[in-house]
Amino acid sequence: MNFFCFDFAETFVSVLIFLFLLLAAGAFCARLLRFPGFDEVRGFERAGQAMLCGLACLPVCLDLAGCFGVAPMVGAALLPAFAGAPVLLRGQSLRLSRGRLGWLLAGFAWIVVSILLLIDWPAGSGLFHSMTSDDYVKHAEATWSIAQSATPPWNPTFFSPGAKASYYYFFYTLTAVVDVVAGALFGAAARHAAYAGGSVVFLALPPLMHELWKRSGVDEAVGAQSSKRSATLWIALLLLAAGLDLLPIFAAYRFRGYLPEYVPSWAEEITPWVLSALWAPHHVAALVAAFTGFMALARPAEFEPRRTLLAALAFASTAGMSVYIGMAAAAVAGLWLIALAMRRRFGDAANLVAAGLGAALLAAPWLMTVAVRMSGRSPVEFAFRNQAAVPARFDSLTAEIPMRLAVMLSIYFVQFGIFAYGAYAFWRKAGRRGLKSDIGLILVIGTLASLLIGSLLRSSILSNDLGWRVMLFAQAAMLVWTVAAIRSDALLESRRTFAPVALFLALGWGYVLFMVGQQRFARCNPASERAVVADARAAWLWLDRRLPRGALVQAQPDEERSIEFGLYSRFPTPVADLDVGQLFGGSKRAVEARILEMEPIFGDKDFPLDKVKAIAARRDIAAIVVTSDDAAFDAPHAWTAQMRPAFSTPHARVYSMKGAPFADR
Repeated sequence: MNFFCFDFAETFVSVLIFLFLLLAAGAFCARLLRFPGFDEVRGFERAGQAMLCGLACLPVCLDLAGCFGVAPMVGAALLPAFAGAPVLLRGQSLRLSRGRLGWLLAGFAWIVVSILLLIDWPAGSGLFHSMTSDDYVKHAEATWSIAQSATPPWNPTFFSPGAKASYYYFFYTLTAVVDVVAGALFGAAARHAAYAGGSVVFLALPPLMHELWKRSGVDEAVGAQSSKRSATLWIALLLLAAGLDLLPIFAAYRFRGYLPEYVPSWAEEITPWVLSALWAPHHVAALVAAFTGFMALARPAEFEPRRTLLAALAFASTAGMSVYIGMAAAAVAGLWLIALAMRRRFGDAANLVAAGLGAALLAAPWLMTVAVRMSGRSPVEFAFRNQAAVPARFDSLTAEIPMRLAVMLSIYFVQFGIFAYGAYAFWRKAGRRGLKSDIGLILVIGTLASLLIGSLLRSSILSNDLGWRVMLFAQAAMLVWTVAAIRSDALLESRRTFAPVALFLALGWGYVLFMVGQQRFARCNPASERAVVADARAAWLWLDRRLPRGALVQAQPDEERSIEFGLYSRFPTPVADLDVGQLFGGSKRAVEARILEMEPIFGDKDFPLDKVKAIAARRDIAAIVVTSDDAAFDAPHAWTAQMRPAFSTPHARVYSMKGAPFADR
């Protein structure tokens, strides 16, 4: 229970620090770079715009500052935050209305619930992880790697002296700064800063959707009355919803007798907003940055040179936080550029080109780190979405393509659910009026770009992150259109339409609740496994107090994700696992070779001590962590029986490979 309370408190503190940095530094950037409308708004709307600008500007700025070290990187976050705090507070009222208090309580409730969904929970004498730990191993590893080495960081899970990681790590510059500050002030660890990222990013979605709704003119397009059904409330409710995925999941249970695992396996996923923020906050943050850049350039705001710089910063941050969202944003920008040229708005087209070129220049140091990786196998390949759903072979494309399109559209309707219905109702009533504003046009272009890319291309590294994340553009547009349709009665115009809307919403909320529950409790393994987790955590925390930063520590490498190492360690390792080693830039062949080199240390009951010491000397390993899951843990003839551990529990031991005993630091 002490572990649980510690994790909750440290994550909560990290959330507060993260929010302060985004809001205060974002207010500084919004004021300095003239984000459209920032000087006119007050209260929550001002804070929301500041948050958008913080996510748009800080990541690339921290990456550039990180080239000079950790201290400049932290300073690049703290200085604008302290300078921007008065700007943020200037538009706030000390009086709390009932409505403002309600939204504050809702935000507080989200923070508490999201933390509970992410951190370890006690169970008897052990601990069990959330399923999100599969991704948070790399979030935490990237965080402490940047906090120690600045940018570009080394690959913490496949450490090679002098080599840098090749990954879209910009979001983790934010969590790294939170790690440094929260660690210095409160003793928080990298995992707490990483958890805070998932909690905070979801809070940026309501202001993003509100700005898109307000600036796109969707209410005017469908004749919505300003007093009809609160847009803010419906935005919040729809962000908590999903599509109709609950139907195929329970159909599988009904007819096959099993439930699929957490990651939706019945089709290529379109991830609900809640789960996207919790699992992959860097992709959601990239979407926020991309739309912030487009809003900075969109009419009716008058031309302001500083807004071009704001857009450049936003687009650079987008690419560095998610190359997949960056690909879609580039497609949207290209299509918008064509539209601007066709409308003879050459000045606006020139601003868009300037912002793109500026983004490439600002992101150049990071782009150089990924250029080498792109020289090998292409990270993107052509493939029909949900290809396995049409297993039959066809004699010709004229027969295959219509069938694949029909299946694809059917699955899209199920996965978008209420949002597909709302988008249809909106466009049935709005017609061409929905394209009158720049943001309205960008929402349409973003939907087309994401559907085209997500339907015909897939990422070839590990999983189809491209196909999953690129859909965020379409999801954002459909949410905005659904809000306008609800407010105008286009979606709730009669009792006949009320029933399907209520059913779609119930299924959407039910699916999110079902998946959140599965995410939280699916890893409540047998007591013996939970005890290993608790002891392994104790071993890593013991090492944390005794080894200097940068010391190499080796644990049993994993074929997928090395969870205890990723969450609890702050030490680079020769090899942690196959998945993350590749994600951070290691070649599959090199990672596999190093795993084969290390595996006998843990899996061979007769592996001699002199060979263990030889490997440790060759790789400069300071310590080895062994758990009762490893065959060598208590084998009578294993090397572990010939050494005295520096730290020992019933399920985990630490062995010093440097000869000298560890001392408290």
